[in-house]
Formats: sequence, structure tokens, C-alpha cells
Amino acid sequence: MTGTLAKHLTPKTRWPFRAIVALCLLPVMLLVLPHKALAAAHASDDFNKRNGGLGADWARIRGGGLSVSSHAARGRSGLAGDVWTAGTFTSNQYSQIEVTSKQLVVGQWIGAAVRVQHHGLDAYAGIYSWANGSPQLMLFKRSGGNWTQLGTGYPSGPLAAGTQLKVMVVGSTISLLENGVQRLWAFDGSLSGGAPGIMTYGTGTADNWSGGDLAGPGGLQVNYLRTDANGVKWYQTISAGNAPGPQALRVLAPTHPAPGVPHNFLYVLPVQAMLGNKYKDGLAALSKLDAQNRYNLTIIAPSFAIDPWYADNPTNPDVQYEDFMTKELVPWVEQHLSVTGHEQNWLLGFSKSGLGAEDLILKHPGIFAVAAAWDFPAGMSSYDQYGPDPAASYGTQANFQANYRLTPAFVHAHRGQFQTRTRIWIGGNREFPADMSNYASLLTKEEILYTRQAPQSMSHSWTSGWVPIALAALRHDSMRLPQSHTIKLQEKKNSAAGNAVLPYLIAAAVLVALVLCGLAGWALGRRRPAPVAASADRHDAGTAGPPAAAGRSGPPGDYETRPSPPGGQQGD
Repeated sequence: MTGTLAKHLTPKTRWPFRAIVALCLLPVMLLVLPHKALAAAHASDDFNKRNGGLGADWARIRGGGLSVSSHAARGRSGLAGDVWTAGTFTSNQYSQIEVTSKQLVVGQWIGAAVRVQHHGLDAYAGIYSWANGSPQLMLFKRSGGNWTQLGTGYPSGPLAAGTQLKVMVVGSTISLLENGVQRLWAFDGSLSGGAPGIMTYGTGTADNWSGGDLAGPGGLQVNYLRTDANGVKWYQTISAGNAPGPQALRVLAPTHPAPGVPHNFLYVLPVQAMLGNKYKDGLAALSKLDAQNRYNLTIIAPSFAIDPWYADNPTNPDVQYEDFMTKELVPWVEQHLSVTGHEQNWLLGFSKSGLGAEDLILKHPGIFAVAAAWDFPAGMSSYDQYGPDPAASYGTQANFQANYRLTPAFVHAHRGQFQTRTRIWIGGNREFPADMSNYASLLTKEEILYTRQAPQSMSHSWTSGWVPIALAALRHDSMRLPQSHTIKLQEKKNSAAGNAVLPYLIAAAVLVALVLCGLAGWALGRRRPAPVAASADRHDAGTAGPPAAAGRSGPPGDYETRPSPPGGQQGD
């Protein structure tokens, strides 16, 4: 139609026509382009409807779909499933079902699925299988129709009606939870995209489905596990940038805080991967000092898959530790653990985590208020100076030099927020005496206010005596800062405000553009010499057929067939 209409326009009138076309495309662009402010996609179905298909919001997988029976989703003989189609989703997804009172029998399973695509030939599924009378929870990947078990099963025993089974995928980590408790996890990054859904083998039933995008900051998922005898709460975190697999998060909150001391957060930065304690345990050292009560601190102790240098690796999406700290962990802590809503964020580290603390506060002065760093390699000049350990975090020499090395240029570029208030404490000279001395001189030269502890001979560990000195310094420096979120840079507030109103601005722009487009179209219609017939070409709506040559093996059914899930039969 555009080409036909253009024939009737003179050169003088074509420029407004082109402008009108661009204007009419504006609503489409605004709606299609991603907006971080838009809410995550979520969906649910309680199946309280007439018996029959699941409905227009669902599309069956290749081989057959589910049906509604007695207000639950029911399978069929063999493999069946449906995927939610009334929305689009990010790759970080969840899908949850409820077990019904109808008990499974031998060869049957029910499951929640994520990243389902290609008519169900590709997906991750977390299933509850009867498994010849020994019920299990299991994780599977389906690729091109072929099933591969991820890890080993979990002996769940018979599950009661109402038990919730939730499968989640964040980055390359897939997890299966039973009533919010993680039972299984696996690491696989071969599938992305798709949508959540349900899969079954046999005539088992599932109810009260929900699914969609994971809603945590950056997709972060945090699951509470237990509280130990020392009052430490243990969580598991699942993050695309701190992978593979779940990592431990420990939290120690005050029980009898000192009167008149404002509540703050202290991030104790580990030196080793996982829960390594070659240099002792920072959280245990703080707990022994009763720091949580003396200073009214909620102490946050994250852990990491590899030795952390608190950097984003441009070559490895699983190692995005700077983003994990600033865009995922801190927002989660502020949302879920805040007492007053006006807490400061403190940093405490030594050795490599001391270097990490300096990088974090210099680069993110609007997130972290004060930092204490002890005996760290401030003069580190190459990303692999200490071998493959730091190289695995920084990824490349260029990344380290531009974004993390404490050069005069780097410190100069970030000095602005540190020249009127003291927010940095440094100390120690056991392992890196020259580095510490030179770094202190650099801070002085750049007119950055800081405190340096007088050099003392203390061993390179959390328990050598420097921690109480650092704590007192952090408390001293924090008292001279605003005890509120006003310490945070305006850009963060502006970002939050912008996120809140952006959807309304988009809607207003779309409305204005559509009105102007309609008026312009009416004006052009009055000028055209004759109506122009629109093209009759169109595409009928409907569900596309399955790929013509999709290889697939039998779906799960019989537990004796391995590594496929219970199933063993060939075909869909």
C-alpha cells in the first residue's frame, strides 16, 4: 500500500508522508523495544473451568496436550504437555504445580517445565515420578526430543496433596524446590528463551499452576534454609552472575543491639571460594566480637563459585561478581532485611577481598558508605600477576587495566565523592607492605580523605586482631555521614523515579502518536485522487506444525530406562 500511495504524491508532499510513516511507527517501536521498568511477566491457572482443553492461553506440545478434568490438569497415555503462550518471558523463569490427591502409579510422572520451546522438543523439566513405588524428584533436559537426566534423583517418598513443586532456571542453574526447599540443582546452559509450562507422562494430574519471570533483582533467587545454633541464618542464592549452582549466603542480625546505635549493614567479603576457611572465617570472627550487637549490624556474608576478586569477567557470564554485589545482593538485602529503611552499607575485606572492597566503594560511592580494607595487593599491575586465580575473575588484561587496577588515573577519576568526608580505612603490612604504603601515598596525592592504621605485625587472616580496629574505624567514619539513603547518589534515585513513571510516559507517547497519525491519515485521504485498495495478503492465525525432522527419543515413563526419565517408550 505504501508504494501505491507514494505514486500519487508529488516530491513536495513526500517529505510529510515520510514523517507520517515514521510517526506511525513510533507506537510500534515503543511497544516492541524492551523497557526495564516494565513489570516481569507472570501467569497462573487454577483450572477451575469446564472439562476439556486447557484454554486459549495454552499450546500443546508435540505429541499431545493436557486436558482439564475435575478442576485439575490431567495427562494422557504417554507424554503430554502444554506451554503458556499468553505472554513473553525472559530466560530466567519459573514454573510451579501442585500435587493433587490422585496418587500416581507405576510409570507415571507429573512435572513443571521452563524454557519450553519448539513444541516441547526442548525444555528443562522438574518431575515427580512414582518410579516403581519409590517416588523421586528428578531434573531433566529435553533437547531435540531426547531426554537427559541432570544429576541424580531425590527420594521424596509419596508427596501429599497440595505439595508445591517449583522448577527455576537462572542463567545456567536449574533448581527443583519442594514447598520452597531446594531438593535438586544442576548446571546447564544449552537452552535459553522459551516459556514455562507443564509436562506429564500418564494420566496423573496437577493443579494450581503458576509461572513466569523470576522477580528478584537481576533474577536473583534467595531461598531460606535454616538458622544455626549461633543465630546465623543460612540461605541459598541462585544468580546468573554467580554460577554455577547455588551459593551460600549467611546473615547474622543483632538480637540485643546497643542503645542509640543506628542499624546498618556490614558486608564481610570472603577471600576464598565457597566456604573456604584457609584464612579463617570472617563472619565467625565478627560473631565472636559480638559485632552485630555492639555496632547494631546485620552482617551479610556472601559466597562465590570461584575465588572472588569482585570483578565482572567479560568472557564468562557466570563470573559477574561486581554486578552480583551491586545490582543483586545489595538490593535484595535492602528490600528484605532493612529495619529502618535508612541503613548504610559497609564493606570489610582483606587480601583479594580488600582490593575488591576498594574497587567497590570507589566505583559505587552511592551504594557503599564506608569501607575497611586490610593488607591487600593495591599495587597489582597485571590481571594474572598472581596466577590463574585472578585471571579467572578479571578475564582479560584490558578489563583489569581499564576497570579494576588502582592506577593514579583510576583513583583520580573516582575521587570526587571522597574529598570531603573520610570513608576509607586501610591497614596492614604483613604480605603487601610496599603496596599499602604506595596506595596511601596515592590517596594523599589525590586529596582523598582516609585513615591508615599504624603498621602492626599481624598474620594474614581474619582472626589476627585487625578486625576490631577496622570495625571501630568504620563506626567512627559512618557517624560523620548522613544516616540515611541520602548518602546515595542522585542518579540512583533518579533511576528509580524514572522506572516508576516510564510506563506512563510510554503510554502517553503512544496515545499522542496514534492520534496524530490518525489525523495525518485523514488529511492525506482528503488529498488522494482515488482510494487505494489495500493488499489482500494476510497470514491466518493458528498453531504452527512441529518441525518436520525433529529427532526424539522416548518420553519418560518406566523408571527402569536410564538415563531417560521414567518412560522408555519410543515416539512422542
